Amino acid sequence: MTRDDNHEFNLSDDLGNCPRKNKRRRVRILRLALAILFSFIVGWRAMPLIWPTIKETVVYPVFPQLQPTPVPTPKPYVPVSNAKTDFDAGISVTDSVIYYFYKDYCPWCSQLTPLTAALPAQINLPNGSRSAVRLVCLNKVEDESLRIITEYYDAHEVPDERRLVPAMVIGDLYLLGGDEIGDQLLEALVAGEGLKTPLLNGTERIP
Repeated sequence: MTRDDNHEFNLSDDLGNCPRKNKRRRVRILRLALAILFSFIVGWRAMPLIWPTIKETVVYPVFPQLQPTPVPTPKPYVPVSNAKTDFDAGISVTDSVIYYFYKDYCPWCSQLTPLTAALPAQINLPNGSRSAVRLVCLNKVEDESLRIITEYYDAHEVPDERRLVPAMVIGDLYLLGGDEIGDQLLEALVAGEGLKTPLLNGTERIP
């Protein structure tokens, strides 16, 4: 066999092996692509779990300016009034009583602060007598207050769509929302309606 014959033999052998080599190469590429895809899927699904740790241990120490500013927790709303009184305080027959139903996280309730703060400690009634104003605040978030308020709803057949806050009770009036309260409360108070307000704790007024 001459040198040229040997060369031709090796060349034909290489040509015969080409398809097999290409197939093995394609298999390796496919395996690599599948491995990358699997890693991406696993990493994507695990990212929500590990990202908070990555932020705290890697990102924020290096880039502190990226750390979000803490949002302050809003303070619970507490009604403000010179006429505010405890629920169990003794109420006399000459007191003008207002019940205020609210929730400590209610933004519409907090908007009534100017109104409740402006309530006087005493008022002059049409008959010339003076009456102490008693604002009894009941937070619907508290179980006992919710029970008392629900008993009032049921006893006076307040429809479901009006069992909301803020609401006030004075005399026979049930005022819901800032508009009704703002329009009618003070007028009813100076007219003496507060003298007719039933006590919701089941007690009687002190003579």
